[in-house]
Amino acid sequence: MMRAVDHVLEALASHPEPESSFLVGSPWFAPPTMLRQALAAAAGVSDHGYPPPQGLPELRTAVAELHKREGLDLSPEQVVITHGAKSGLLALLGSLLEPGDEILHPVPCYPAYRAATGALGAQPVAFSRDERRSAWDPEALESHITPRTRAIVLSSPANPDGATLKSDEAQALVALCRNRGLRLVCDEPYEAFRYAPDTELAPAHWDPRLETVVQIRSFSKTYALCGWRIGYVAADPGLVRRVTTWQSALLNPPNSFAQQALIAVTQVPGEFTAEVRGRVRQRLEQLLEVVVGAGLKTEMPEGGFYLWADLERQLTTSNAADTRSWCVELARQQGIGLWPGEDFFAPGWVRLSAVACSEAAWSSALIRLAEALRKFASRGDA
Repeated sequence: MMRAVDHVLEALASHPEPESSFLVGSPWFAPPTMLRQALAAAAGVSDHGYPPPQGLPELRTAVAELHKREGLDLSPEQVVITHGAKSGLLALLGSLLEPGDEILHPVPCYPAYRAATGALGAQPVAFSRDERRSAWDPEALESHITPRTRAIVLSSPANPDGATLKSDEAQALVALCRNRGLRLVCDEPYEAFRYAPDTELAPAHWDPRLETVVQIRSFSKTYALCGWRIGYVAADPGLVRRVTTWQSALLNPPNSFAQQALIAVTQVPGEFTAEVRGRVRQRLEQLLEVVVGAGLKTEMPEGGFYLWADLERQLTTSNAADTRSWCVELARQQGIGLWPGEDFFAPGWVRLSAVACSEAAWSSALIRLAEALRKFASRGDA
């Protein structure tokens, strides 16, 4: 079954000019030099065999050190290295769920939550985040919990809308899951890109032994290493052993060279993360100005890489049947790629990535986006 974005990609391919894509979340900035050098050095090592099922001990120790810098006390035994965050999510849910079990997730949300749950024969149950402040209300969530509920799965900062848990919201969610015997699965690939105040304390700060909280993280976004496909799951040691067994049975451990290189991640200066966070935020602000100026309804996200824009007015004044159709015609006529909200279970919305364009193309892409959106809207025949 094709995703809505696949139709957009087909339309972009038919446009005669080079595309201006605001689709993917692969950072334009370069990875830290020391990590690239470490990968080159790792290729020369003599051991080309399988790494340990749980991941290289040195890398798990490095992960624990990164968490220590956040004020979190994590042991290497609480970490399993995975093939990126998405694979870690699948291995985790495979360790938690039986057919017929349920997870709760917000909408909009990252599509992999529902896809992985369904592939395991379990049932994803959505709760609305239309009113962002009430989305994390424990009393509202209670109404969705059944005897088959095993976990609440969410991202913070979220993909696609950037919603980020405040400290008190994180604390309340941990308390709810602890009281109901649920796991709070926190997908955190954008943890370094938080812009709103009072979002520094993640759920793990309220559950330091990770008896309730499970963290899924990736090196892809913070360090611009999407192609390395390395992430990890952090949880209590018992659950980590189950995740390790599940991953080993179906996937084997991630490649050893990338793991070996990432041992050097603790040497990356904090200035690198601070600088790229500032650059991404600046791009989001520039993109916001263009999108709002073109008549789309959106706001500065609390975190992450994306603007999440409401197309209600544009769909009402056009002949587009749905968001996908609107985005396909924009791509076909103007060569602009936006991600339809249908893929995030939120028709009527679109996602715009602030990190997809190269540095050289960014300024011209913004100009082209502004012109295309105004021209497209003025036609009244999207």
